[in-house]
Amino acid sequence: MEKQMNLEELVYNFREFIEEAKKNGEYGTFFRKFPTGHIYDRIKKKGGFPMARETIADKIAKKTFNSPDFQKSWAVHMQAFGPILEPAFAENYQARVHLTAALNLISRRDFNGGLKKLQSLQEKCINNNDKAALLLFMGLAFEMGGQQRQMVECYTHANEYGHRFYMPYLKMAKFYMSGHMYDSAEENFRSAIDCFTATGLDDHDRLILGSAYTNLATCLTMMHRYEKAETAIATSATLYPDAPGRFATEALLYAIKGDVSRVEECLSVLKHHAPDAYDSVKESTDNVLARKDPLFYPVPLDGERITGFWTWFGSYVLELNAKLDREEYETALAPVAEKLLETFPFFEEAPYIALGKNEVGYVLELRDMYAIAVENAYKKLMEACPEETKSSWQFSLLH
Repeated sequence: MEKQMNLEELVYNFREFIEEAKKNGEYGTFFRKFPTGHIYDRIKKKGGFPMARETIADKIAKKTFNSPDFQKSWAVHMQAFGPILEPAFAENYQARVHLTAALNLISRRDFNGGLKKLQSLQEKCINNNDKAALLLFMGLAFEMGGQQRQMVECYTHANEYGHRFYMPYLKMAKFYMSGHMYDSAEENFRSAIDCFTATGLDDHDRLILGSAYTNLATCLTMMHRYEKAETAIATSATLYPDAPGRFATEALLYAIKGDVSRVEECLSVLKHHAPDAYDSVKESTDNVLARKDPLFYPVPLDGERITGFWTWFGSYVLELNAKLDREEYETALAPVAEKLLETFPFFEEAPYIALGKNEVGYVLELRDMYAIAVENAYKKLMEACPEETKSSWQFSLLH
């Protein structure tokens, strides 16, 4: 077969030479020396040269793939990943055998074995369908193996190939939600929703789509876009009426609006259908109704602590600048984060901040993650910044 492939490549390489010879009137002379011109003409009339013959390895792979046991595995994976799996490596039975084997290993929690098989398929990728599927499954293996950074890289790259499978978008959306990166979460929730058609939804589709709208509503609520959140919740209700998660988000929305009776209705449903979630949701709605939740309301600030922060910053700034000049960002950042926690005791987790340099000087980026109390605290902090500090430092507030 290797000789046949080389011969076909040789003939293909001659095509331009042949055409050039014909143009120059050397066609007859050339084919008297190379007496296969009649074969070329016959092939040309039939539409071109034939494709490479099926190899023995192809035949074995095709037989293996079509065997009952392999088809059983393929059917299971199709049920879970159909929209992205079906077009992947079409007609390439060798690749599909390796892909099925990799998914079998991952399902048995052999993540390293599955990854090795998936990585061996990289050279088999010839189009976007192949690349999207391979990256998705590599991301899945990394996710199940607890390697979050690699998971994010794979899912992000998979989404760049324009596939129509909701799963990686939902996984990325939930990842961004966990980091309070609600803008990115919203974008991925909407991409996941767009993967479903408006008609022809089966029960499983409606469940997934309803859940996606509920999570989108939660995301929009965190960004204080309450009208859009209510629209998303209403859509979710038409798709998946009995989803307990929806009632948790509804309870929070009604608490923000001050509608106590509707909050109690939602809590009653949760207590009956999702008792494990009831206590945490009730605590959240109670805090919102009492206007004590820092996500949605400002909290009292200690002016002396804010002044103390800038006194400390002035004593640390030369050391801080030196660390940034040496690009020692992590060691530079830790004391600043610690001091912010001391200044604002209501912070429930480490602050999201970044340090760096630009053409003007040094930069401190403060992210409020859409929490009203944090936004208010950072604004007060920046207002109290001494003028001499502002001469070499820039401070910015972002969501």
